[in-house]
Amino acid sequence: MQLWPPFSRILPGEPANDFPLISLVIVNLVTIILAIVGNWDLATVMFSYWVQSVMIGIFTALSLLTAGSARKFPAPPAGDSAAATFATLDPAGSILARFGMTIFFVIHYGIFHFAYYEFIVDSGIFGPVNFSEPGLYLSCGLFFVNHLYSFAAHWNVHIHEAGGDDFFAPYHRIIPMHLTIIFGSIVIFILQEMGITSTMPVLVLFLVLKTWADIAAHLAKHTIVPPDQAAGAPE
Repeated sequence: MQLWPPFSRILPGEPANDFPLISLVIVNLVTIILAIVGNWDLATVMFSYWVQSVMIGIFTALSLLTAGSARKFPAPPAGDSAAATFATLDPAGSILARFGMTIFFVIHYGIFHFAYYEFIVDSGIFGPVNFSEPGLYLSCGLFFVNHLYSFAAHWNVHIHEAGGDDFFAPYHRIIPMHLTIIFGSIVIFILQEMGITSTMPVLVLFLVLKTWADIAAHLAKHTIVPPDQAAGAPE
């Protein structure tokens, strides 16, 4: 099922058949509606996406730990004892490598988000986070369900791949997402300092841009290019 041509230029391929992507779009739209209806302030919006970023990190750690777990290593030639030894060590080495990479990622990603939490919540630069806002918890819960669904939907492909790109995948996804929010926050902060209090339209604009960045990153991670269509492939 192809999208209307203007949308297909933005979302190449057949995203209408990508149900994790559809759910991601719906969750982002629900978040925008909740922000409008609940009149969220800047800090609350930024915190909701910080939580989403943490969720991305959690599922990335699970991906690193389980990537390629169903791969089959080639059987050694008959009578080759050295090859038989390496064939025995390969699975064990793969497990140790995945575990070590996961630990390193959790530490690195965790430090980054601890500093980010201090910046958003404890610094008070963007005002207090409205933790009493029920829509905040609904939005975070929906994001968790979406990421869980996407993880499960791609599980069969994931366990047969090496997963080396999983380490950097969340950064490719969250950096555009958070740059959009941060620069939008700066604009809103400047408007507020100028006495322009009705900044909701600007906030919604940047939430829409953030949604686009989220969709693009999802497609970049999960779109599989056939070998005969890969760059440089012989025709």
